[in-house]
Order: sequence, then structure tokens, then C-alpha cells
Amino acid sequence: PQALAKVLGGLPATFPLPILVVQHITASFLDGFASWLGTVCPFPAALAADGETPRPGRIYLPPADHHLRVEGRRLRLDRGEPVCVQRPSGTVLFRSMARSFGAGALCVLLTGMGEDGAQGLAEVRAAGGYTIAEDESTAVVYGMPGAAARLGAACELLPLPAIAPRVIELAEGIGH
Repeated sequence: PQALAKVLGGLPATFPLPILVVQHITASFLDGFASWLGTVCPFPAALAADGETPRPGRIYLPPADHHLRVEGRRLRLDRGEPVCVQRPSGTVLFRSMARSFGAGALCVLLTGMGEDGAQGLAEVRAAGGYTIAEDESTAVVYGMPGAAARLGAACELLPLPAIAPRVIELAEGIGH
């Protein structure tokens, strides 16, 4: 959560894209986590609703024990099989972004245990999207970004303080 707060807190209130977040967190902490995110970054965070159209300047989190996907321009929630022992799964979200947005996808994978997100990040990169994984020098746990690095899934490996500025630079080209 601290790495996520650092990245999201570094984005301006005028950020031109919706922000979709998969955080591996216990269900009992999810509502508090969403509220807390809204206090450490310049836009509101809320649980996504199935079929909702995401809007710029908002953070969307899946409800407990649900995958978050993008189909076309709408959010989809489901209780499909866990991926990398996770539901929600970063790979599920990234894979859907590769299909829906292709070269217009911008995805970031931060510190965390295991390998969730790495395969989906590789699919985004293969679809022409832009992918960033946190560099080992700042990752508290290099499992997920390390798996992405081994797969060649990241266009860039960046230390945590460099991620928000780079995302802003890239989003300006996507959001306008």
C-alpha cells in the first residue's frame, strides 16, 4: 500500500486517465483501504461496479474476492478462478487491458510477493501497450516486478520515485 500511495500521490488531480488498481488485501481491510487511498492521493477511490464506465481522475478497486477486467470501455467483475493464487489478480486485469486497449494500455506493476501481474504485463507489452515494473532497488518485495523483469514484460524498470513522473509523461499522450 505504501508504494501505491507514493505513485498515486505523485499524480496530479488533472490526471487524464481512470486508474484501475488490484491490491492483494484481506476483504476486511478493503473498504478502509479505499477510504485511505482517497486521503493520500488527489482523487477519490471506490469499489468498482460491474458494467461501470471508468472516468478519468478516479481510482477503481475490485470488491473483495472478485477479478476486475475491462471489456471494451466498461469494467467487469467476476469470481473466476484465482490466477497465481490471487483473486483479484493483476494478470487478469492486465490481460483484459491488452485486449481492450492494445497500444493504448499503460500498466504499472509494483512490489509484491509471488508472480501475479507478470504474465498480464507481458501481454500488454506484446499488444503494444506501455509497461513499467518497479526496480529492485526500491521494491520491498521484488517477487512480482522481478517475475515481470525475467519475462521481459516491462518496457522500463524504474525506482519508485521515478514512476509517477513517467506515468504522467506517458498518460499525456494517451489521454488526449
